Amino acid sequence: MPDKSMTKKREWHLELRHWLFWLALIAFAWLVISRLAEIETLIQSITRGSWQLMAAAALLQVIYYVLYSALFQAAYTTVGLESGLFELLPLVLASLFINTIAPLGGMAGVALFADDASLRGRSPARAAAGILLVTLVAFVAFSIILIMGLAYLYLLRRLREYQVVAAIILLLGTLVLGALLLLARCWPRILELLLKSVQHTVNWFAVWFKRQSPLANNWAAKNSSDFTKAARAIEHHPWSLGRALLIALIAHLTSMASLYIIFLAFHRQITLQQTVAGYAMCILFTIVSPTPQGIGIVEGIMPLVFRSLRVGSRIAILASLTFRGLSFWIPLAIGFFFLRNIRSFRSQAHRSVQGTIMNE
Repeated sequence: MPDKSMTKKREWHLELRHWLFWLALIAFAWLVISRLAEIETLIQSITRGSWQLMAAAALLQVIYYVLYSALFQAAYTTVGLESGLFELLPLVLASLFINTIAPLGGMAGVALFADDASLRGRSPARAAAGILLVTLVAFVAFSIILIMGLAYLYLLRRLREYQVVAAIILLLGTLVLGALLLLARCWPRILELLLKSVQHTVNWFAVWFKRQSPLANNWAAKNSSDFTKAARAIEHHPWSLGRALLIALIAHLTSMASLYIIFLAFHRQITLQQTVAGYAMCILFTIVSPTPQGIGIVEGIMPLVFRSLRVGSRIAILASLTFRGLSFWIPLAIGFFFLRNIRSFRSQAHRSVQGTIMNE
């Protein structure tokens, strides 16, 4: 007979996931309603260009997300976890949606990956370390493109202070991520103390709401140990780390090619330098923005950058909105529909636990 406290805890977890899904549904509906004008503009923009080239740009975005999933796979391998490419693709898209409706600095997406790993019998801490590594590698790969874009803007005297500030914030964020992995590798005791403070905070909230804590007594020690092992595993998989960096760079180049083709679809050819600069600012302000995923910010800054590079105002707006639609808004919607099929939200799991309770 299963332990009653463990059964209650599983039941509470599944009930929480059930409510989280409905909250996500409400958030998705609100997002669509609040952005109806942008969705209409996106549809109009896409229909104004060559459909063959638009299809090619959309295909490149599909390839981009497949490559991004391959980056997660390579990072997982680096920290000692094995996972299938098309097992990760739905998670990647679902995490895009979760990080948009729950802007917690990417932590909501990390929780989704960690929870999925736990349900598959894998270490959530290693999964979290893998996501941290993905973010770090993606930032490093993007920094190469960003430096070229900033240099081009500087040479043309089009570089602005807010762009420099955003780039510095990204650099500092990259250093913090690297420091966390270094902390796990060299000072695991400090990491365990930090996790214990997190556990105490969660336990305090559980008591406040008169609920049993979702964290086991050994949560901090176990996750600290797993995270440390994952950080140390990176040393033993240098080729996987190099592969991850290469995949991240190829993914960015693929997405940039999509942007270039979108301009061609609107019968406007731009230079490689203009493409790099516009793409760099798009991704930079997607990452460093006061709004989740740069909503409302990127849509304004990206055309502004292209206009400063002597691209016509109308084409700059059309191409920027179309690229944003293909690279963000459409994958965001797909991520919502994938959410229901993620193990964390799968309704069959709820029925399974209910059957266990009834059989007690």
